[in-house]
Amino acid sequence: MLNPNRAFPVLSARDKLLPFYLLGIGLHHEQEHIRRDRGILDYQWIQCRSGEGKLKLSETEYIVKQGMGMLLFPGQKHEYYALSGNWEVDWIIFDGSGSASLFETVGIVDTCVFALASPEYLLSRMRELLQAALTPQEQTLSNYACSAILYTLLTEIIQRVSVEGSDTVGQQYERLKPVLDYIDQHFAEEIALHTLAGLLCVTPEYFCHLFKKTTGIRPISYVNQVRINKSKELLLDNVQHGMQDIAHQVGFESASYYGAIFKKLERLTPGAFRRSYQKS
Repeated sequence: MLNPNRAFPVLSARDKLLPFYLLGIGLHHEQEHIRRDRGILDYQWIQCRSGEGKLKLSETEYIVKQGMGMLLFPGQKHEYYALSGNWEVDWIIFDGSGSASLFETVGIVDTCVFALASPEYLLSRMRELLQAALTPQEQTLSNYACSAILYTLLTEIIQRVSVEGSDTVGQQYERLKPVLDYIDQHFAEEIALHTLAGLLCVTPEYFCHLFKKTTGIRPISYVNQVRINKSKELLLDNVQHGMQDIAHQVGFESASYYGAIFKKLERLTPGAFRRSYQKS
């Protein structure tokens, strides 16, 4: 009899062109002792339901308890096993061209163990993924559905993981929310670094560090991106307005500087952007 808590989708060559694709999934799995001297061929996420186990890498050991998960990268030697009694886990095996770059967005480049915020939410998403994998429909359509759910699951994982007591990505962005809201409301005005830092009650130096650690860019770069995006609406909705007027409305001192930033970010000039959306 087939295990209703496990599935291994059949993938075509076309399915493997998807940026994310599911290779296998198992829920309520009693984890056995695994040792892979050459690592695993793909990516694997293993989330602890109950009990506890140990993950051994070449130079590091981790204890994996309830509310924790481990992300295994391809080709990295590892070993994991239960420490006492039953170690129940849920797991997915996946791959795709988008996997490495997705994890890089939050600085995950290696096998690691994570504490999870709201682990039960991720388990419900995994149940949804299993259901899609088991749905008796045309196989390719099922794999596309799995790809969409898998992408959602992975983005939710990276928002909820933390290492050694650090904030999760979601918590980091929540801390920046007063700053992001302020920029969205005051983009047309002069925005000083000390003003943004003051919203978080930190020094400008620490604010810059925190902002770049969370978003990957400097505060001024983010402000410019918001201003350029706002200007796109004005370019299309106010075709009679010149570039100097548009520049001032979104917080740039001159049309030339506005044009330079627009071209740097969008790879075309504001005028070319406006023309590309105008009716012929």
